[in-house]
This record gives sequence, structure tokens and C-alpha cells, in this order.
Amino acid sequence: MPDRSPYSALLLVVVLATSAATLGIGVATADSQVAIQSATVDPGSPNVGEDVTIRTTIRNFESATTAAQINQVSLRRGTRTLTTTKDPGTIGTGGSIELPLTTTFNSPGRKQLSVHVYGVSADGGVFNIEYPVAVTVNERDSDVQLSLETPTDPSTESRVNVTIANGATTNISTLQLALSGPNATAEEPSRVIASLPAGRERVMEYDVTFDGAGSRPLTATLEYRDPDGNRETVTETRTFVVDPPRVDAELDAEVVRENGTARIDASLTNFGNVPMEEVRLRAVADDETVARKLVDDVGIESTRNLSIGESSLPAGEVTLHAVYEAVGDTHETTTTVDFAPTTDGRIALTGIEVIPAGNSIRLAGSASNTGETAVTGAVVSVVGSDRVTPVSPAKDYFVGNVPAGEFTSFELTARLQGNRTDAVPVRISYIADGQQYSRVVEVTLADAGGTAAGSGAGDQESEGPPGGGGFLGIGRIDVVGILLRLAAVVAVGAGVVYWWSRRRGDER
Repeated sequence: MPDRSPYSALLLVVVLATSAATLGIGVATADSQVAIQSATVDPGSPNVGEDVTIRTTIRNFESATTAAQINQVSLRRGTRTLTTTKDPGTIGTGGSIELPLTTTFNSPGRKQLSVHVYGVSADGGVFNIEYPVAVTVNERDSDVQLSLETPTDPSTESRVNVTIANGATTNISTLQLALSGPNATAEEPSRVIASLPAGRERVMEYDVTFDGAGSRPLTATLEYRDPDGNRETVTETRTFVVDPPRVDAELDAEVVRENGTARIDASLTNFGNVPMEEVRLRAVADDETVARKLVDDVGIESTRNLSIGESSLPAGEVTLHAVYEAVGDTHETTTTVDFAPTTDGRIALTGIEVIPAGNSIRLAGSASNTGETAVTGAVVSVVGSDRVTPVSPAKDYFVGNVPAGEFTSFELTARLQGNRTDAVPVRISYIADGQQYSRVVEVTLADAGGTAAGSGAGDQESEGPPGGGGFLGIGRIDVVGILLRLAAVVAVGAGVVYWWSRRRGDER
């Protein structure tokens, strides 16, 4: 057996120590042996601004007698932490896990990085393992660049924005952008853009559904033509750490009293990380649905506001139910408010009749107090517009005092511009419980030309026979014309009788 010098033994120790440092073999305790087995760089030669993923394999060797819990894995450059994954899991004896750590670099050159693993063994021993990684970053190889990002933390249903930046000095044309991933589905994954000027960028929004939580890569591929007509291709891949879906909605409501009316204002807020779709709102009182509303989809970190008017609501407790779809399931959130209808006096226009008056019209109807207290100083007036002109003798009308539940007749006159005028704006002003109220309602002219309905919040349609104010419900009647025609008929009849009498006399 050959002799070995002391220097040979020392060299063997140094080699073994160096190998252990390279493999990241760091023994945590006597019972666990956790090490960073490998760390690969993908892509191997990244460009500036391109996503770089360090795929790190952490192993608990067979010689360990206990499992090891990994609390945190970080990628550092010097003392700066580039990215971190927390609580990736526990490694049993002889097991391993692979973790992707993704980052980007804004400048070219060789980057000295290190992977740090923090954990604790089953017997309570704490360990910290460091593994060196070197990455060489190249200059951008194209003046046209792609980047992928999400406006919020990515979840199983996320918005992904793909930015196309044309850093060239010339325009590019016939752009075809596609987004895909092995564990993701993008809505309308392929998009076409006619051109992109030099020095400009364009953001394309994609709704992406990932198949679950975890690391999920997405690849954007752009094909375009340069000014010479050559077909070029740019590809960008980014790995997103997708959070599990979280459904969290809140429905708030309050009673609002304003300008003599009451209503319920509701707001539906999405605090979750997935969108709320097919949203419906129901108002329920005494186990009966009194109002329904369809609501637009509520995106992540968004709020939808809506109102329910007094005419749909009874007095007492009203429960609002917001039902929506999220992550393939139906969800519901509710809230309850105590609604009290308006008790102040309130003037509404009812029973309105439209009567022709030469080149003008007369509006005759009732100012009805639909509230529970008296109204004073009520005035109705025609509001002038490009198609309606208030004219004498009744541009406005002083209604005066109207007790609760009573009405007072009024009359207004206006001239219409052309045949396309289908409504007359009327202002209603009054005082109820010491407060001044004023609003404008549209009095819609009926097709028959005989009646109209006062429209607006709380105003009721006019009642009466079809056609309103006409003779026997026929509509507008030209009385003078009818009398002239009747006179002509009588005259002709008399002439016929006279001629017939003369003829009979001659025959005798």
C-alpha cells in the first residue's frame, strides 16, 4: 500500500470541503441533512429585462432521521433580496422539492447571486444554507420588447397585461400577439395590431384563468414585420406565483333622504382576488321580493353602487341579497336596513290632458300632494328649451296650498317647435315642512295627441279614457270644421228636396 504524506491528507480534506460548499450540503442537525442539491438558470443567457428563473432543488438526504420544514427560500444579490418564497413545505427523509425563484436585471454583465434556505428540523434544530449562483446577462437582442405583469397579486382568475414596446427608430406592422401557458387559459389568446409607431408602446389586456395555485409560467409571442418586410419574432416568458382563490364580498346599504324622496343606496365591494360575475341584487320585505337589480361584474378590488327608489319599497326592514358567481360556484351576501318612506308633502302631476290651442297647446291637470304633510306655495311652470317655448296666458301657474292627500287643478300653455316635440319640461316648486323643493319632470305628449303622462321620480301616469280630452275619446276635434261640413250637407239635402218637389209638381 503506497505511503501518503500529510500534505496529501490535507489536500483531500480541502477538496471535500470545497465540494460540500459547491453542492450546498449543509447539515442542519445530527438528525437531518438538508442541502441545496442544484440551482439551474433558465434561460441560461438571459437578456436585460427578461425574466430569469433560478430553479432550486432542496434535498433531505436518506441519512437523515427526521423531516425538515423549510420556512423561507430567498434569492439575494449581496445584501439585497431579489425574491422570496415563504413556507414552501416540509421535506421528508430522502425527499426533495424544487422551487422557482424569478427575477429580472436592468443592466448587462455577470451577476453574483446566492440562494438562502431557512428551516427547522423535526427536533427543533434551525438551519440556514447558502448556495452561490452566477448569471451572465446580455444586452437586449431586439429593439422590440415584451413584458408581462398583473395589476394585482395573481390568483386563479387574473388580468395579465402584455406590453409591446417598439424601441426601434422605425415603425413595425402586422403585429400578431399570442399568450399561452401549460397551466393557464387566456380569453381571446391571439390578438392582431395593424402597426406600432417607433418609440411607442401598446398594452394588451388578457383575462387569464390558471388551473390552480403555485408557479405558473406564461409565454407571450409576438410576430411582426420590420420596415424591410422581414418577419421577426419576439418571445417573453414569465412565471407567476398564483395565490389560491379567495372569495370575499361585502354588501353595505343606507337610507338616503334627498329632495323630498327617500331611497336605499347600496354598494357591493369585492375584497377577494377573483372577479364576481352574474351579479344580481334582490330587495326582500316580509318574505316577498319587492325589487330586483342586475349589476355589472365586480372586478378585483372594485365596488359597484346602485339605488332602489322609494316607489318600490315598503316601510320596515328591507333585506338586500347580492348573489354572484365566483370560481365556478354561487355565493351570496346580505345586509338589512330599516326603511321609512318619505312623510313630507310632495307634489306630483297627475291626470294631465293636452289640448290644442291654435299654434300652441294647453296642459290641464292636477297637482297632487302624495305626501303626508301639507304643501304650501306650490308653483308649476313650463321650462323653455330649443323645442318648447312658454307662452301666455299661462307660462306658469300658482297652485298655492295643497293639503296632504288632496289635489288642485292647474293649466299651462306652451308653443312647440316642429312635429318632433314629444315632451314638455315642467318645473314643480313647493314648500313642505319648511323646506323648499324644486324639480323638473317631462310631460310626455301621447301619440293620440289628447293626453300626456307626467314622468319623473314619483310622478304618476295620467288616468282617463283612451285618447283623453277628445270628443267621445276620439282625440282632437275641429268643431268649426265639423259644423261647416254639417251645414254643407244640410244645404245639399234641402236642394235635393226642393228639386224633387218641383219635378213632381210638373208631372201633375
